[in-house]
Amino acid sequence: MERVHGQSTQRHTIILSKVNDYFDNEQTPRVTDAIVTVREPSGVTHAFVHGTAQPGTYVNTTLVPADELTYTLRIEWNNELYEATETFTNVAEIERIYQQFEEENLFEDGGIKVAIDFTDPSGTGDNYLWELFLDGENVLVPDPGNSGNIVATDKFFDGETVEGYFPNEEKVFTPGQQVLVRQIGISRNQYDYLFILLEQTGQTGQLIDVPAAPIRGNVRNLTNPGKPALGYFGVSEISEKLIIIQ
Repeated sequence: MERVHGQSTQRHTIILSKVNDYFDNEQTPRVTDAIVTVREPSGVTHAFVHGTAQPGTYVNTTLVPADELTYTLRIEWNNELYEATETFTNVAEIERIYQQFEEENLFEDGGIKVAIDFTDPSGTGDNYLWELFLDGENVLVPDPGNSGNIVATDKFFDGETVEGYFPNEEKVFTPGQQVLVRQIGISRNQYDYLFILLEQTGQTGQLIDVPAAPIRGNVRNLTNPGKPALGYFGVSEISEKLIIIQ
């Protein structure tokens, strides 16, 4: 779930799918007949309705996440009950977005790239997730070169102003393209989950790669604990800015 800086209406989405066989190249089949709700600490429950336009996507527009509150996801499907809890996480606002020309080097192509500035709050242990959309498509995907840019902690910049950060150092843009950067606040548990997931997703097949390990999210199967669910239920604040490349 997400709350965007400066927007009074919110659209939250939860995506449910089954798991394919390991060697199956087909898209994972989506779950379209689940009952999905999110409960506030006060006990008020919000229904997430399945949208037919995107199979497996459940949508809600009535819930407005509040600072420091913990929310409970509940999924009823196939005679099993799943549950997850997460606390709303704030995020520093993107103060500036701009284009910058970079010369070609041994590791990256030269050209126009998009950078942002933001100031990290001091002493709060913030964790970040970034998304970068080009004409509506997320082009910040995990690979051996940029998986470290997708998530980060403030370990090395706590309380400092970060200037000239490239969410995607590899992507070169051309005039007329529309670029949207989303800076998302995530909990430490979600950061740990995503870090391991991206580390394994972006492996190169080299000897230095980390051996694959089980990745457990925060969604529990209450009916059958021995059959855990994959994925993570996050509740985040987002700061986003748009730029049209000149």
